[in-house]
Amino acid sequence: MFPEDFNSWEGEVVKSELVRPRAVAWYRNPSRASQDSLGIIYEDGGEPKIVRPDFVFFAQQDDGTVVADIVDPHGIQFGDAMPKLKGLAQYAERFGDQYRRIEAVAKIDDTFRVLDLKEATTRTSISTATTIKALYEGKNASDYLP
Repeated sequence: MFPEDFNSWEGEVVKSELVRPRAVAWYRNPSRASQDSLGIIYEDGGEPKIVRPDFVFFAQQDDGTVVADIVDPHGIQFGDAMPKLKGLAQYAERFGDQYRRIEAVAKIDDTFRVLDLKEATTRTSISTATTIKALYEGKNASDYLP
C-alpha cells in the first residue's frame, strides 16, 4: 500500500523478510532526524554521529506476542561502514534484549551475507576488525536467508 523507494539491496531484504514465517509488518526507518526515527549513536573520527538502520520488521510469536527485528543492509564500500557497524554492535550489546534479531547485511560479490549483532563473538570480532569485508567473509558471518 506504500510506494517503494528502495535501492536493489533494500528491495531484496524486504522481499526476504516478508516471506519469513509469521512476518506481520515492516517499518522503513526514516533517514532523517524525527520523532519516528530510530537513531543509534556511533563515533567516526572522534565525532559522535547517528546511524539510522534501514528497517524494523515485526513478527508474531507462537504465543501471539509481536517481536521486532532490526535489519540494516549497508554497502561496505562507504567510508563510514565500519564505524556504523561498530555503533550498531554496541547498541546490540546494550539493548539487544529488546529485539529478537539485530542484523547487518551486505552484498559480497553476488551473495548477501549477514552478521548477527546479538552474538557476543560477532560483536567482539567487529570491535577488533580492521576491514569490514573481512568480517562479512569471515566465520562470524553467514549467508543471508529468509
